[in-house]
Amino acid sequence: MAPSTIAFFGATGDSAGHCLAQTLISGLNCRALARTPSKLTASLLNKGVPSSILDHHLTIIQGDAKDLETVKRVLRTNDGEKTPVVDKIVSGIGGTQLVFTWNPFRPFTLSDPKICQEAGATLLRALQELRPATKPMLINISTTGIPPKGMPRDVPWPYVVLYPWLGHVMHEDKRVLQGRLAEHMADLPEGERGIRGYVNVKPSILMSGEAKGMQAVRQGVDEKPEVGYWINRVDVGAWITKNLVKSEERLEWRNKSVTLTY
Repeated sequence: MAPSTIAFFGATGDSAGHCLAQTLISGLNCRALARTPSKLTASLLNKGVPSSILDHHLTIIQGDAKDLETVKRVLRTNDGEKTPVVDKIVSGIGGTQLVFTWNPFRPFTLSDPKICQEAGATLLRALQELRPATKPMLINISTTGIPPKGMPRDVPWPYVVLYPWLGHVMHEDKRVLQGRLAEHMADLPEGERGIRGYVNVKPSILMSGEAKGMQAVRQGVDEKPEVGYWINRVDVGAWITKNLVKSEERLEWRNKSVTLTY
């Protein structure tokens, strides 16, 4: 069998970037979308990926995650018109530019407040149009604070107040995407789906410190989440690489969420 190929969206920074770096170092082939390829390359070099690995194992496609044809190029394992497509997809897409508002109840928004849901819709449409014989698994990096209806809270009590005030727009965007993924798998016949399944990875507040290692990471599921205050991006990336990229996800994670925290 050919080596696995993993597609990355939103990997210039944050958790997806650390996951991409560690996936490349492990020897897997990767394809990544970037608005500015040089920025992604510099980020990976700073994360310790040798330039020789970048040259041999990474293909960067320049463009926008909401452009259908560009997304198709990322998903194909060659640059021709035919499938096959990548084996797995890691999406760390999210709004990065905060915009202050004069609304005291919603003091912050994003320059692109629907980036997650619109990029997610484009990704699903691209896969449906490509109609690959073997459909990829989608690893969607989301956030705590938006548990499914009827599920227990997955954040500490102070965040129950803080999150809706500071992060309402960002969380609503991710909530819509999570709902769209659930509907895609539940409502469409298998032959019409673009993916074989998904896992929402939901870390608590992300920080930029040094890795603490897998022994420090606590994981839970929607029905029994691990509640904590924060986690470093590098450990989130390492957890995804180990548990979802380099191995098959557990059955209890399929089409559900995993919460990560210290």
